[in-house]
Amino acid sequence: MVLKNGESKREELVDVATAMIDGKMSLIEGTRKIGSLRHAVEDRDNEIFLPIRAIESETDHFPLGLMRKNCSREYLERMDNEMQSYLAEAKDDILAACKNIVSFFS
Repeated sequence: MVLKNGESKREELVDVATAMIDGKMSLIEGTRKIGSLRHAVEDRDNEIFLPIRAIESETDHFPLGLMRKNCSREYLERMDNEMQSYLAEAKDDILAACKNIVSFFS
């Protein structure tokens, strides 16, 4: 069976949310990936994405991936501490949003 692009993106969306729930993907990286994928599932304005959009907006200044190699050690330490503090408060909301996404798009 060949999946249409939208269907495969829906599966990828569920896979990312599941990986976040299972602790196999960073919550911030996963949030960014879901933010990107929501544009490909033909339902990007669905209110189910509102918590993810808010979290993505609140965390867009945290350096991840290749961006980190251009940052000083002191800056990374400060941002990592800030990110951990943010996640301590937001983790339950992020995981609840992921569970809603899995339920809705499965």
